[in-house]
Amino acid sequence: MNFFKHIRIATWWFKLPPFLVLIYLYFIKENIKDFGQEIFLILFLLSGVISIAVFASLINNYYDQEDDAVAGKENKMINLGKNRQFLVLGSSILAGILFSFFIFPNFYALVFYWLSWFCFYIYSCKQFRLKEKTYLGVIFDGLGSQFFPSLFIFSFLYKGDIGNHLVFIISGSIWMTFSFGMRSLIIHQYDDYENDIKAGVSTFVNSTSQLSGNLFQGFILFVEIISFMLFMWAIDWKIFVFPILIYVLLVVVFKIILKLNFYFFKPLQNQRSRSLFFDFYITILPFALLALLTFKNHQNGILLVASIILFNVPTLFNAMKFLKIKN
Repeated sequence: MNFFKHIRIATWWFKLPPFLVLIYLYFIKENIKDFGQEIFLILFLLSGVISIAVFASLINNYYDQEDDAVAGKENKMINLGKNRQFLVLGSSILAGILFSFFIFPNFYALVFYWLSWFCFYIYSCKQFRLKEKTYLGVIFDGLGSQFFPSLFIFSFLYKGDIGNHLVFIISGSIWMTFSFGMRSLIIHQYDDYENDIKAGVSTFVNSTSQLSGNLFQGFILFVEIISFMLFMWAIDWKIFVFPILIYVLLVVVFKIILKLNFYFFKPLQNQRSRSLFFDFYITILPFALLALLTFKNHQNGILLVASIILFNVPTLFNAMKFLKIKN
């Protein structure tokens, strides 16, 4: 359990299913039916994304020790001596280097993989500390957590042949960046507002005026929606009709029966609420795509069961927490 807290798995595990959406859609688009190939690609690419997330968590914990101590936030890095801190960070970097040998000679995939690491380093480190640079913090977190990992995935899948699939790749990467990168970070900053104020940490949420903040948030939401529409058009919009209808129905039911409220950026304090679209992105859409793949190849039913256990069950417990009225 301490290991999971060190790598802050709760902050990024729920972001993995959208990466799987990219991979599933590649299987559908290219009519991949080899179950062994599917398993290899999923495990390999998820390992790469997870290695980036682990480094991001560790480097952030390392440079946030003083701020977290002031705010009273849990930071497992504080409990380690300097030598052990360097050992932990060095181990994650070594794992990334070893993983790179398996990416090589795919040059583009290798570059995008390490650009994610670079973004998280300059986001957290004291020399640059983009985390506290208002707009740059939001942008670079989105680049490191979603944009470059998505391009890494696409580059590996298409063996660097990005040009022939440009609309599909770019729209998918931008959608990931603005939804699970930038919008997700802003939601987190609203949740962490009090702690950031205590620690004197300047963020987009606590250092921008209401007007400029609203304009920027509106821009993020607009790009998220447009890029997702282009993404649907680039693959086959008919694939998305059924999961969208299911989500709309659930939203109506949750709103009317459970009196659940929805928000885009600022969580609704002391209310039962959910971030709009996120449950569609992380649960309904991956589930629907896996069901389609299972229909084409019954062996994918194994992936469907594994996905439910690894992602949908934790998401369900997380949703139940959100449904509770906060005191």
